[in-house]
Amino acid sequence: MTIKSSFIDCFIPDRIGSINTSGRIPKLSPDLSYSTGNFSVLRQRHSELQLDSVNRTNHRLETILNRTNWQPNFFKDKLILECGCGAGPDTEILLSLGAKVVSVDIAGLDVAYNNIGNNPKSQFLQASLLDLPFKENHFDIVFCHRVIQHTPNPDKFLRNILRYVKHSGNVFIHSYARTWTQMVRWKYALRPLTTKMPPSELYDRIQSLAPFLFHFCNKLDDIGKFGKLIKRIFVPFYSYRNNDFFKEKSDKWIMEYGIHDTFDALSPKYDNPLSCTRFEKIAKEILTSKNIDWHILEKPGITLLRS
Repeated sequence: MTIKSSFIDCFIPDRIGSINTSGRIPKLSPDLSYSTGNFSVLRQRHSELQLDSVNRTNHRLETILNRTNWQPNFFKDKLILECGCGAGPDTEILLSLGAKVVSVDIAGLDVAYNNIGNNPKSQFLQASLLDLPFKENHFDIVFCHRVIQHTPNPDKFLRNILRYVKHSGNVFIHSYARTWTQMVRWKYALRPLTTKMPPSELYDRIQSLAPFLFHFCNKLDDIGKFGKLIKRIFVPFYSYRNNDFFKEKSDKWIMEYGIHDTFDALSPKYDNPLSCTRFEKIAKEILTSKNIDWHILEKPGITLLRS
């Protein structure tokens, strides 16, 4: 597929010729990458799970609005560079809010394309976030949600993607927090083992243990704060039975979501949360000179750089 004419202006003219446009997705990177085997498994087995339009919740929409702290009308007609789109759940929301979205991921974009369709306001590109063919200082918003910690070098990736936001533009960058409450969770104790397992084997083990762990988590929730603390630190499963967005969902559906997120926690090759200090240093170096009024919000589980 050729690049849509309405997005041509985003690209450096000299780089367009190096993009492979023979398939449905324009490509600059190969189909195999460090994400192959973990995120590709999630896309294959749960391709539509997180789409608000399919699961009939507002979970993704409300998460984006809450974390960005932007009103819905803020997105209208903004040109957004989405750095890492996965199966497209955020892409769907950004488009529904009226934005034009260039969505980049290193591999596996066919799933996102199938989910979003050939939307005139959407342009997909398979490329590394370190090798983007776009003009610097061009996008109204640089948006990176649930991605940066899964790159080989988060500092380097963050510095690179911030080059593309225009002067007086806006940014939203999410990372897992590098706080003690986050780092003592079960996943960081298990990852030295699980990242060495074949992804299909790891997935099957999580799936087989899911019914027991799901119900055990629910019993711990019933105990109260102490039970929730035990669950958070020691029980290797994400249960969302008490999530307000999912209260109408069946146990089977919530268990599937838990399998998805547990595998997502234990399988990625990289999981390197950026500290608040690193966020601040990089933002000062790059965003201050662009006249962008940025701030950092650190919570126990996530850190946000936003404007």
